[in-house]
Formats: sequence, C-alpha cells, structure tokens
Amino acid sequence: MAHRLTLAVALLVALGSLEAFAAPAKAPYLGTWTDHLSRAEMYDQGFDPFLAGTFRLVLRPNGTYTTFNSWDKASRGTYTVSGRRIVFANDVGCDRGGFTGNGVYIWSLSKERLLLKQAHFGSDPCGGRTQMLTYPVWKKKE
Repeated sequence: MAHRLTLAVALLVALGSLEAFAAPAKAPYLGTWTDHLSRAEMYDQGFDPFLAGTFRLVLRPNGTYTTFNSWDKASRGTYTVSGRRIVFANDVGCDRGGFTGNGVYIWSLSKERLLLKQAHFGSDPCGGRTQMLTYPVWKKKE
C-alpha cells in the first residue's frame, strides 16, 4: 500500500512539474501552422529547393510540438516559452541525426502570421530544425 501511495505522489509531482513548463492555454502562438514553399520560392530565397513543399508546425498547450515537411517528414519534441523567446528541445529528428541540444528562437506575430527566427546566429545546433522553423511564414490553420 505504501508503494502505491509513493507512486501516486511521484506521479502528481511529475504532472505538476510538466504543467509548470507548458505553454499558457490561450497563447497566440498555439495551434497548427502551415505554409507551402515552391521550388521557385526556395531558389529565390537561397534555400535548398529539395525542401520545397508543405510545411506544418503544431504547438500544443502541453509544451510539445510536431513538425512536418515534404523532405524530412515528421519530427517532434518539446518547447518552452518565456516572453518572445521560445526554446525547442528533445527533437527526435535532430537527436537521430546526432544534433543534440536546444534551439533558441524569437517568435513574433504579424498580420496573423507566425515568424520564428534564431535568437542569434548559431543558437540551434540542429540545422534541419532551423530550416524547418525559419523558412516558412507560418499561417494558422483553422
């Protein structure tokens, strides 16, 4: 019986700890965001044309995210937000490629478009995540 009580208390503490890092329920950056970049747009912006296609970013209130693009397919991880600073971590695609570490970005909204940019050059050791997050101009999917 004492073992079950200890386990229950540990679970409650862990859940409380997760809530402390989760995003606020009504934060404007939450939701599903998409963009489509053509090969011509990729060339014009100096980006790798092989990444052309559909991009999707899902930012959930529980502090988890999922990304998708036509080339790399899906990945997922966690994020935390403090003001305009958003830190992406535990990305399975980055980890699989040997690029561990957090990516630090600044988020902003302009005309209902979400923009993500690196907090400073090199603030993310995972180049794939940087491309995934910063190439699109994210439009909220309703």
